[in-house]
Amino acid sequence: METEILEKEIAESVEKNQISFDFLQENPKTQTVVSAESFDWVAEETLVIIVRAEENFSAEFSICGKKMIDWVSLSCHICQTKIIEQPKEEDFLETIRNCGEGFKYVAVLYSDTPLLKKSTFLEIMKLFSSRDMNVMKLKRGFVFKAEFLKTATVILSAAVEDFGEDDFLVVDNSAKLSYAFAILNGRILSYHRQNGVVMFGENTIFIDADVEIEKGAIIYPNNIIKGESYIGKNAILESGNFIVDTIVCDEAFVCQSYLEESKVESSKVVGPFAKLINQKI
Repeated sequence: METEILEKEIAESVEKNQISFDFLQENPKTQTVVSAESFDWVAEETLVIIVRAEENFSAEFSICGKKMIDWVSLSCHICQTKIIEQPKEEDFLETIRNCGEGFKYVAVLYSDTPLLKKSTFLEIMKLFSSRDMNVMKLKRGFVFKAEFLKTATVILSAAVEDFGEDDFLVVDNSAKLSYAFAILNGRILSYHRQNGVVMFGENTIFIDADVEIEKGAIIYPNNIIKGESYIGKNAILESGNFIVDTIVCDEAFVCQSYLEESKVESSKVVGPFAKLINQKI
């Protein structure tokens, strides 16, 4: 019974401390720039169809704690989205047409472009609307005017619009997968750095997307923090920790330890060489 109570307490603590980060902006400062212009019309008038591309890596493949398809979904999370299986080429327009009823715009994205940022998606929609286009072809994907889709039989677009090398990088081999991991982890580290987290040896620190870290925490080299973990204010993570789904409270100190689904109370010291699984200290 005590084990069940502890599991419940730890799970609730982790969930309670999670907040929604938007790593898909360039950094926290640019979020205010993007939000200064209202994009309510994008949310209200656009359906985003995400095609599950399964040719190389599964849409469910996880990078930095999120599935590839979830990274794409995050880039357009302000809109209503629909996930579909990859249609045959001859059925593509008909499939998209049947989904777009009731919307002004239909954007088609693919699950194998996990580096797409929210700021880029909004830039695409702004450009498409300002040009009053019927169709815009992206490096990987399309934007359609829904009215055009009603009668379209072919897709005609003069050129592919370029919105940068990374956003529509198709992750279809091991080299690109490694590159995507490095870019996403870099965005995550940048977010925490600009929010007051001190990190030494960033090229050896790996943090999942759903990890929350408070201002003033210090993270030394060779730390891996995964899942829905929480690191409190002024906590110190010395080198060599592997932390999964764990709460490390304010001013705690953890050194060369493995922590999984556990809780380290404020100002407590753990390690070196500790192994905590479903424990509270």
